[in-house]
Amino acid sequence: FEEMSFAYPGRGPLFKGLNLNIEKGKVTAIVGSSGSGKTTLANLVLGLFQPAAGRITVDGVPLQEIKRETWLGKIGFVSQDPFTYHSTVAENILLGRNNHSQESIVRAAKLANAHEFISEHPEGYDAVVGDRGMRLSGGQQQRLAIARAMLDDPEILIFDEATSSLDTISEKQVQEAIRSVSKNRTVIVIAHRLSTIEHADKIIVLEDGQVIEEGSHQELLSRNGQYSRLAASHEQRTGTQLLESNIGND
Repeated sequence: FEEMSFAYPGRGPLFKGLNLNIEKGKVTAIVGSSGSGKTTLANLVLGLFQPAAGRITVDGVPLQEIKRETWLGKIGFVSQDPFTYHSTVAENILLGRNNHSQESIVRAAKLANAHEFISEHPEGYDAVVGDRGMRLSGGQQQRLAIARAMLDDPEILIFDEATSSLDTISEKQVQEAIRSVSKNRTVIVIAHRLSTIEHADKIIVLEDGQVIEEGSHQELLSRNGQYSRLAASHEQRTGTQLLESNIGND
């Protein structure tokens, strides 16, 4: 993002001269208060919105010059609310892409930490998940969504608040899936639960359309800035969740 500005129609500018670099093969996390533009940033990466000024480039090439189908074919996207429809597990992973083998479906499910719970069902990948996935837990639905995103082996993964609506156990299972699929890929993680992004290579803190801090989790904590205040507020709300997460990964 080079001096990039963006505003929704009829509203003031959300981003004003934003400069931001997302590195290939690294996990970049985006955090910030509500309304700071985290999800809008993801939509700009997807090419759904166009900057009002400045530009977004990929390896120096303006994003608008890249064919949309080519660009989106490189991206796997997982949102806060996974779309699960009344069909089989396999069909929910395929989502109409019938050029994939059963082996490809299983590979994607294994990467997403979903194969085990699928295999425990007597009907396995042929099990019907129910209307809106009612026969699955929230964490299971989210891991199916990750498997769906992994099916085409994308170079780039975007997780937009992928764990925000999950309980603690489900959140940890989805976090494991995110870490598994993030290896050797360019990953953007948008989150308000800091436990989701502690292990990111770089964390970017947005405020009022600008990057106000960036660095690793430990670097940002040591600066006693906005990220440190977000972490303290998070720990107050969740008790020892951050501490337990750190101990579990020593």
